[in-house]
Amino acid sequence: MQPRPHIRHAEGRRRGPVPRRAVAVLTSVGLGGALLAGLPAAASAEPAQAAAPADAAAAQPAPENLAALVNPFVGTESEGNAYPGATVPFGMVQPSPDNTNSYASTSYSFDARRTWGFSQRHVNSAGCPAAGELLVTPTTTPQPVTARQFIPITGEESAEAGYYSVGLGNQVTAELTASERTAVHRYTFPATQTANLSFNLGQTLRDAGASSYAWTDARTLEGWIDNSGFCGGGAMQRYFFSLELDRDPTSRGGWSGSATYEADRAQGEVAGGQNGAAVVLDTREDATLEVSIGVSFVDVEGARANREAEVPAGTTFDVVRDAARERWNEALGRIAVTASPQEQRVFYTQLYKTLLSPTIGSDVDGRYRGMDGEVHTADGWTYHQTFSLWDTYRTQATLHALIEPERAQDVVRSMYRHRVEGGWLPRWSLGNVETNIMAGDPVSAWLAENFTLGTVPEDIHDELWDFLVENATTAPPEGVASVGRQSAEFYLENGHIPFYPETQPGLGQQFEEYRHGGSSSMEFAISDAAIGAAAQRMGEDETAREFLRRGQSWQRLWNPDVELTGGFRGMVNAVRPDGTFVTTPEISPVQQTGFHEAVPWQYQWMAGQDVAGLQRAMGGTEAFLDRLDTYVNLPALQSSPGARPSSWDPGGSRYYQSRGFNPGNEPTIMNPWLYSAAGEPEHVNDVLAAAMNLYPDSPGGGVGNDDLGTLSAWYVMAAIGVQPVVPGSGMMALNAPACRRPWSPSVTTPGI
Repeated sequence: MQPRPHIRHAEGRRRGPVPRRAVAVLTSVGLGGALLAGLPAAASAEPAQAAAPADAAAAQPAPENLAALVNPFVGTESEGNAYPGATVPFGMVQPSPDNTNSYASTSYSFDARRTWGFSQRHVNSAGCPAAGELLVTPTTTPQPVTARQFIPITGEESAEAGYYSVGLGNQVTAELTASERTAVHRYTFPATQTANLSFNLGQTLRDAGASSYAWTDARTLEGWIDNSGFCGGGAMQRYFFSLELDRDPTSRGGWSGSATYEADRAQGEVAGGQNGAAVVLDTREDATLEVSIGVSFVDVEGARANREAEVPAGTTFDVVRDAARERWNEALGRIAVTASPQEQRVFYTQLYKTLLSPTIGSDVDGRYRGMDGEVHTADGWTYHQTFSLWDTYRTQATLHALIEPERAQDVVRSMYRHRVEGGWLPRWSLGNVETNIMAGDPVSAWLAENFTLGTVPEDIHDELWDFLVENATTAPPEGVASVGRQSAEFYLENGHIPFYPETQPGLGQQFEEYRHGGSSSMEFAISDAAIGAAAQRMGEDETAREFLRRGQSWQRLWNPDVELTGGFRGMVNAVRPDGTFVTTPEISPVQQTGFHEAVPWQYQWMAGQDVAGLQRAMGGTEAFLDRLDTYVNLPALQSSPGARPSSWDPGGSRYYQSRGFNPGNEPTIMNPWLYSAAGEPEHVNDVLAAAMNLYPDSPGGGVGNDDLGTLSAWYVMAAIGVQPVVPGSGMMALNAPACRRPWSPSVTTPGI
């Protein structure tokens, strides 16, 4: 190996002291305090203060109305899959416009400038379409529309946290806001005798199944909709609704089984296909109509109770909007930053996005539908659901534990109920259905982090720990929806998951795990290390030794014979059932076979739990740093600070096609902090300066979809200067806050 080439370091140093502005060290964090390893004691006494920026006059404290800083349109272009509509933190409902349901844009595309109408539930920035129930469409046509019909957006479209407004081409202005379980719409029509509002039950953002509705009086419509799963996984789920108009319509009716509107139809039920209801109003004297729509996963009575409790009769749209703004200001106010107005908009938009998921699943009376399909009650706590764990264990789990510790306890308790009621811990659940998408064992890492951070309720602590160890040691029994670690026996005996090609017959539910045998093995090792680290902190020494040993099993994938360009040698490879590597020419380090959403050249760094072992495998610290420099393209980062190198640009799909460091997808987002572990923490900020520039205050951007708050949590933690290193360890990496512009963050929460 050639000597490590000279790379420009801060103030010309190749090694030695790190400048204060570029500090990046390790810290051990627990609820109630922080122990900063390697820093003077005074460093933890008050919020980090950045040097005064050149444009210090532009920097200002965070305003009181933080909700107004949020730009919900961020991520609604370029495969971001965000929705711009209204919600409250972790709300059950998210009323928002819909104009597409493709995999590239799951509900709404900003540049389309049109809409079908406004449905009540959306999933935050995911990779597949979901939800989109009860599409509400305002028109002024002679009769209400009975199917999707595009309405052009010709007026102003605006949004902030908890509020959305748009001017439509039919001269209708639509506004949306929400409480936790109730969507509230306000429509302002032109003066007409045919102001119509249609409620479409038969079309969702996925494949709607059976549906039913009934007008219970002149103003109230109630019913249910069956909607399909997510990314090809999961069964149908039933959603119940109860809506109320704020005034009597001129007439009301519906359609059922066909697209023919019947003015006197009072109810309709179909096994699938066209179904819906509508009202007609005279708006020549009163132009507005307000509609409140309660939602429940339990029954119509629950939806009605949610609506009546949160938006009682006579409650106006503006009252609900003001309450939503107040909720957001409280949640966003957990972190205060002094920065320029634009930097504040970027920061609080990302903080907003990571507080959208997981979502509330229980009604106001505590009832919820469990993973067994039965109704249960959350007594004194709030049930949450929809867990994108392959994504969120890396960043969001930690952030929520620190700034929302009480909610984090409710989410932990909800996962415990998954095991009690559904028979196994979740992988990727949507509502009360397990989809089993993605690979690895993310719930183990997620729960281990919460055990360490102290957000596991005491009354379930020991039993949940047993469930966690069970989940990581054995396969689920037959008849359980979750696949868990179905290859547990093979993994424990051989130290890896066998790779089978997609054409291998008979894989069944193990398909994801086996066809991604390489990345699944890496993920299992991370989860094992997380359990081991948490066990160590809990004094479970025997468990700690076993799982920390298993945390090094990634080494079974290391093939020392792979020769790479640049003089590097060795690479992680998927391993066949017979123990042989899947290697060149069958596969190269920049081909995805055997790995999930990334390639071996990217997955080689996913061993943060064993950096010393990774350095040895790569030939020592110098060789490790040389390879890392090449991977992130450090020379380009230093020659053009803040600019994304061309080697990062994935082209096409932002998270599937990248072959270098990819700040837009989960497998690589923790890579920058490897510099800290190798003794060159100053380069963390070289990478972050470019990566954080991909988060603009605009609908587009370079990071792709946020995966229910994962990448936004990454941004927030990088911006305030702390990032989790290994789940369950309690270790954090520190970096200089505000890599793009010096600012001063402070966190006001019982979690830090």
